[in-house]
Amino acid sequence: MTSGRTTTTDRPAAAAGPRPGVPDRGRRLRPVLAAAVAVLVVAGAVAALGGAGSSAATAPAPAPAVSEAFAVTAPPGWTVAAGAPALDVFGVPFTRLAEVPPFAAGQCPPGAAPRGVAAAALVAVPAGTTVEQAAQAFARGAGESFYAGSAPQVAVGPPGPRPGTGGEPGTWVEATVRTDGTATGAQGCRATDGAVGVLAVPRTQARDGSVGVAMLVVAGDAAGGPGDTVPRSALTDLATSAVRPG
Repeated sequence: MTSGRTTTTDRPAAAAGPRPGVPDRGRRLRPVLAAAVAVLVVAGAVAALGGAGSSAATAPAPAPAVSEAFAVTAPPGWTVAAGAPALDVFGVPFTRLAEVPPFAAGQCPPGAAPRGVAAAALVAVPAGTTVEQAAQAFARGAGESFYAGSAPQVAVGPPGPRPGTGGEPGTWVEATVRTDGTATGAQGCRATDGAVGVLAVPRTQARDGSVGVAMLVVAGDAAGGPGDTVPRSALTDLATSAVRPG
């Protein structure tokens, strides 16, 4: 097994806020990576990566929440997601592991989005794309998916080592999200700012050069919307707690 990690000097700038109208490498990479991932998923490459196949646990936090990619421990204020629909990123279904319940919506439309989410999946990263590049692309995609419908603008930071000590070596990428604060057309019913993190841990390498990567995506409301926001430390706590299932 090989880590699949390579270095690159062509990295996006630190997540200092969105820059509308200015294309970046992550945005150019997105459709290419998404198409390649979709092909590999259909071909069954991800299914062959191994790992436990159980769905999200139903016990309340702090019991571990388990998927085929990771088991994580929900931080205080988070609940284990039981039966929640998958978070779709580039057509890859990420199993929801834990969530922060929606804020009290008041006059906002029913069915408010959760204030935070943690989800995981096994992803086949095609040959020619590094794990770091894939993590950055999925950080952008996760921000756009979680804040869909509120005109999200995502700024992706550079890759670095996973938070904490111990555990499987991996890549950690953070992104920031700016939205228009609307939910189902109602102004003020969604966070105006969000934070996203992606943990990418290489697990296997196929003969064609593609790398099987366990990915954890975490996102949380950083500002705006009624109710309490999600501490940024909760996202790194989730990444620190992530372990191979089983």
